[in-house]
Amino acid sequence: MSEEEKQQIEEKEENEEKEETPLEKYIRAGKIAKETLELAKTLVKPEAKVVDIAEQLEQFILDKGGKWAFPANISINNHAAHYSPPLDDKTVIKDGDVVKVDVGVHIDGYIADTAITISLNPEYDSLVKASIEATKTAIDLLKPGANLGKIGASIEDTIKSFGFLPIKNLSGHQLGEYELHGEKSIPLIGVEKDDVVEEGEAYAVETFATNGSGSVHDLPQTYIFMLLPIRVPVRFKGTRQFLGFARKEYSTLPFAERWVAKRMKKASMHLAIRELQQTGALHSYPVLADKKNSIVTQSEHTVIIESGGARPTTM
Repeated sequence: MSEEEKQQIEEKEENEEKEETPLEKYIRAGKIAKETLELAKTLVKPEAKVVDIAEQLEQFILDKGGKWAFPANISINNHAAHYSPPLDDKTVIKDGDVVKVDVGVHIDGYIADTAITISLNPEYDSLVKASIEATKTAIDLLKPGANLGKIGASIEDTIKSFGFLPIKNLSGHQLGEYELHGEKSIPLIGVEKDDVVEEGEAYAVETFATNGSGSVHDLPQTYIFMLLPIRVPVRFKGTRQFLGFARKEYSTLPFAERWVAKRMKKASMHLAIRELQQTGALHSYPVLADKKNSIVTQSEHTVIIESGGARPTTM
């Protein structure tokens, strides 16, 4: 064996030794996500354009060495989730708004999903605290063998103790490699559920509190999409263009209409989205909202289940 071959083998072995473990990747993604929300606290203020905030948060993730697990969500007042502004969005933060910022970061598919509520109105401080405490309660209970339905009951009790309601048709969710919503979920209300927590699993522990109806509905607007892992015949040239970069860059993770709008003409983009929806190859995430004039708050952290309990990566 030549000296050059020996050196190549040594370098390969050294690189393998340095390769991050899945846990280390989860932790690094969590650190970036946490820092991204710290930046959000400085950006969310009256007169700030929502699209500018989203763009700055997403660029920060890339600058820190992470990748997007999903678009930055900036949901205001009665909007609970899935508002990621379109490219031409004119929405601005207003004094008194209650703003949820939800970001996702991944390192080689290992995801950190975390969210905070930034209230510009002290009237809703207790509503903000309700979701924070509910998330803490759930994290404390997430241990191997714990029943997820019973954890949901504790979340519900915590939020109701503040005089508010959990949003019954939203939930926390298990995370997988390149998989934002895994098989198991953490309900926000008490339900009969056989699923139990297992060591080695990862969860996005996500709670929503509201002074409204306690449930959300789909709005007509949809700004987030996800390709499904199926192949379908397409007729439109723009759809083939869309798929050419979307499969490579977004894989099976959600992406923003705004990202695609930077790559294609708007008319072609909308035709491509329509064709893929019609063929069942594209999943849509409509904006979710409680009733008009209500306020929703959100708190979320990612945790890894270890033998002694949940290890947060984003706190």
